Amino acid sequence: MKSINSHNILKISVIIPTFCEELNIKRTLMAIKGQKCCVPFEIFVIDGGSTDNTVKIAKNYAQTEIAPVCGKANQINFIVPKTFGDLLIFIDADTIIPDNYLQKMYTFFNKDPTLLACSARMKYTDFRNLIFKLGSRKYTLTIYEFQNAASHLYYFLKYHFGYPELSGCNIVVRRDIFFKVGGFKNPPNSWGLDKVFSDSILNLIRITKFGKIKTLTSISVLTNARKVSIIRGLKRYYNYNTKYDIYSELATEPFKNKKIKR
Repeated sequence: MKSINSHNILKISVIIPTFCEELNIKRTLMAIKGQKCCVPFEIFVIDGGSTDNTVKIAKNYAQTEIAPVCGKANQINFIVPKTFGDLLIFIDADTIIPDNYLQKMYTFFNKDPTLLACSARMKYTDFRNLIFKLGSRKYTLTIYEFQNAASHLYYFLKYHFGYPELSGCNIVVRRDIFFKVGGFKNPPNSWGLDKVFSDSILNLIRITKFGKIKTLTSISVLTNARKVSIIRGLKRYYNYNTKYDIYSELATEPFKNKKIKR
């Protein structure tokens, strides 16, 4: 954890849910530990009962606990009450954030009180990247540039048409907003977990007439492309659209018969 003297700042909790991620977790945690950040942050790994060396590795870099129930939503909901952050940052165990990620997120949320949650743009990779500089800017090219362009276009259009969606590999949300929407839900087969969370916040915004969520294009993260496939994408689309009522119910359930304040 890093610290500074001022108390009038947003504190940060970085949370990484894991399950059998021994091949990825060290790289992810090293990127977080190496942040150029002048605000307090803590790192929690919350494991779902890994049978490999994930927990052993994680303990060398972060506070590590094992959740009583496996599953990303269950693990996150279990650990959040034990954290101190005003900003909650959820990073997948196979995702690498740039060294200015935490500082930028702090700046975005500190300057804009209407920003309730966001994600950075994501780039799929196999971690064999071509990195080069043009002037002061650094660029990273991967073999998945077509998929990256398609992903960027998807999130851009969603935001443009008023239905922004958070990217599951990296989500930043204000602590009070996380609890107002009831944390993460467990949709059918865990498909659409992050979309339900996004929709829950959008419903909160509609009720309170305050706030926004967005995908930031000025910063990007690298995430493992091991799960990228057309078939998987079509399955997700089919699952969501054939069970829309279930997803909608999960996203609206936290607000039923409750008075929600801004």
